[in-house]
Amino acid sequence: MADDGGGAGAWSHTAAQLGELLDLVDEAVVTCDRADGTVLGFNRAAARIFPRLRTGRPAGTAAAPLAHAQARGAKRFSAAHAGRRLRGRLGTVDGLAVWLLRQAGRVQGADAALVDERGRSAFLEEAAQRLGASLHHGRTARTLVELVTPKLADVSVVVLPASGRRTDWHRAGPGDARSSGEVAVEALEEVPEVANALYGLQPRPAVVGAREPDALDHLVPAEFVRGGEPLVAQLAAGGVPAGVLIMWRGPERDRFDDADVELAQRFAVRAGLALATAALYSQQAHTLAVLQAGMAPAPLPAADGLRLGAAYRPAAEALHISGDFYHVAPSAGGGVTFFFGDVSGKGAEAAVLAGHLRQSMRTLAMVAKDSEPLRDLRLLNDIVLSDGHRFTTLVTGSACPRDDGSVRVEIAGGGHLSPLALRGDGSVEEIPCEGTLVGAVPDPGFGRTEFLLEPGELILFYSDGVTEARGGASGREMYGEERLVDALASCTDMQAASVAERLELLTTEWLAGRPHDDISLLTLQAPPRRGSPPHPQPESRAGPRAGKDEGP
Repeated sequence: MADDGGGAGAWSHTAAQLGELLDLVDEAVVTCDRADGTVLGFNRAAARIFPRLRTGRPAGTAAAPLAHAQARGAKRFSAAHAGRRLRGRLGTVDGLAVWLLRQAGRVQGADAALVDERGRSAFLEEAAQRLGASLHHGRTARTLVELVTPKLADVSVVVLPASGRRTDWHRAGPGDARSSGEVAVEALEEVPEVANALYGLQPRPAVVGAREPDALDHLVPAEFVRGGEPLVAQLAAGGVPAGVLIMWRGPERDRFDDADVELAQRFAVRAGLALATAALYSQQAHTLAVLQAGMAPAPLPAADGLRLGAAYRPAAEALHISGDFYHVAPSAGGGVTFFFGDVSGKGAEAAVLAGHLRQSMRTLAMVAKDSEPLRDLRLLNDIVLSDGHRFTTLVTGSACPRDDGSVRVEIAGGGHLSPLALRGDGSVEEIPCEGTLVGAVPDPGFGRTEFLLEPGELILFYSDGVTEARGGASGREMYGEERLVDALASCTDMQAASVAERLELLTTEWLAGRPHDDISLLTLQAPPRRGSPPHPQPESRAGPRAGKDEGP
């Protein structure tokens, strides 16, 4: 048995004879002290595999696979060493630990390498599919750690990029599925490998030293890792940090070798891209939600002597933000003031201008002492002209209940579709209110009209998304004003809110799921008198003033 003089004297004459016999066999044999792991002897076959192995010393880096197996108390191992695939099994002789080592042949080694590569490729393909299946950031992080265990590690943790001085983490492991929490950035910075990966300064996975993992106890309970040395991989996309993956192996598994580090690197590239994509999508979804909340019409107010209703359906392809806008507010003298408009085009640009116009109109209403629809339209025309990109249609006005239960309505129009009045006898009357598009020319002319709603009667404002909705049997026929008039006439005796909902329902049924423009409806109604018959027959009356203002 090979001996460099560092401990062979402790062997008996019988052991020496046994060593000479073992030199005759091809299988490598290494004997160690079971208590401290000191190498006591090895044969020539073992010396060829581990040329730096010495008796009287621990196996250490000279025989790293053997040392790792001893450290975790394993009885078998299979690992790569110096370009060879080794398999080892442990036996005991007279209280000594005897390791029997076998090196795979060229054909066996090539077959094993092919099997290993196929396994790694299958793992990476599954990872790409599962990581790409969701754009939810938290769900992607949980999927990531679940993929890692048990293929690469027994316990894995992904730490997300820091937001302030705390950040989120997700963990997977035995009996610990989908755990998550927060951690202070200061604690992570105690481990250099983790800190570098967190800030995008560690392009290759690295093993954390034996003493450093204690700083990570708040991420993984000690019973899961038992002092193991974790592998840390940076997750990034396009050079932008997307998180850190930390992996631990239990005592029954081999330590991380070069093949494991390479697989972790290939996995980290895919995981980093998936996390970064999900984070970007989450940010965009949050931004969109804020825009939707800020640009959606405000809830309708309660108003004595009036009933109000509305329906609002942005174009599906416009990210659920609309170029249609309306607003109703209680007025100081009783009743309400309102406006209803439609910006040219659709999507984000139209929605931004609609929000700007809505805020401008609300500001005008707040600073003015009385309602002057024509004045408001002229001021708004200047605002839209200064933007210089789009124009809008608009109708604005006021509705004031009277002592006899009727409602006096005054409106001024800037190129918007004429509203429709549902009269008490079930007839539908168009209320003419012509005018120039708002923001089209510097010197516009706006129309003004005044009329009465008797008890139970209703006025409807609508956008062209209703009449231009394409559907029907061919899918190309417009809903049109005639169908809208018939639909409104069928709403006799319904309350304002129900009318708006019914008209929207009929329009969407006509569309049958097809793309559409922004759809908005606003209804104002004079409440019916108590005990009145279901179909009263009052005469239709136009207001005392109707005309067109040709300019300031």
